[in-house]
Amino acid sequence: MYKSINAAMSLCLVTDAGFRPADEFLSTVETALKNGATMVQYREKSGRYCDKEIYDRGIELVTLCHRFGVPLVVDDRLDIAMAIGADGLHIGQNDLPLPVAKQIWPEGGIFGVSVADLREMRLAQEQGADYLGVGAFPTTTKKDYSNVEAKLLSSMVKESSLPMMAIGGIQAENASIPIGWGCVGVAVISAIWKAPDPAVATRHILETVRKAKGDRV
Repeated sequence: MYKSINAAMSLCLVTDAGFRPADEFLSTVETALKNGATMVQYREKSGRYCDKEIYDRGIELVTLCHRFGVPLVVDDRLDIAMAIGADGLHIGQNDLPLPVAKQIWPEGGIFGVSVADLREMRLAQEQGADYLGVGAFPTTTKKDYSNVEAKLLSSMVKESSLPMMAIGGIQAENASIPIGWGCVGVAVISAIWKAPDPAVATRHILETVRKAKGDRV
């Protein structure tokens, strides 16, 4: 369904139910997809919704993403990811261990892992992660990501064979910076969800990323 994991990671929209009214949630995701978002991460940390509501919204999301040929990964929740037929799972250092998740998951899932240093990166690589999420800039919405200094991130990129996606404080104005460090894409929350015009914001960020990547896939 997808050209490559690297291409799918160019611009990942991370969902956040707190920035817009509930009735604008799906339409905002659709707007981002129409304007070039290449991946969606379904993240529900608000505590506002019961599991059934999270599941129901997830079904709508996976249907929407697949209509655009874009992968949907679920943050943390292996049960929800499998129940809705998501394409993969993104886990942090305090979540279910990757080997356990891979044992439970049917064949073919996309597995991303948040890492903040070389040790975590090496472990994720050994355990079979498909991509890595690394902190880029300070942020108030992603406290579970550590800010990784440019020098360290560059070292991680050089050593790892896995594609890396930067998250945290990404805007159109700075999206090229982590690409210059060697990341293949960016994950965005507030720059799209809080934007006056999510369509324009999505296009600007994607244009910046693609220009910075140049000939890289």
